[in-house]
Amino acid sequence: MLAKLRAVDVDEFIYVWPEYEPVWLHWQALQTQWRVGGMGGATGLDYAGVRAYLDEVGLPPGEERRELWACLVACELEALNAWAAIRDKRQSVENK
Repeated sequence: MLAKLRAVDVDEFIYVWPEYEPVWLHWQALQTQWRVGGMGGATGLDYAGVRAYLDEVGLPPGEERRELWACLVACELEALNAWAAIRDKRQSVENK
């Protein structure tokens, strides 16, 4: 069974496998932790902020935290790739 979660600020639903629902909820909570610089937009998550968040929610060092960290980094990389693709598409349209 898939968990049905409301996408933030979007009038549609996304579906997440139940075992990834906690990762998604942590990912959503960390959206204030993006490093932004220059004209390129976000450059990545502020890892010190992510670590502070994980400490604050009481996730002790160990396998579960390392697994969550790996999932969050994967989400970060995909978000950066998606934003880069959007930027490239926008620039390509503007240059025509």
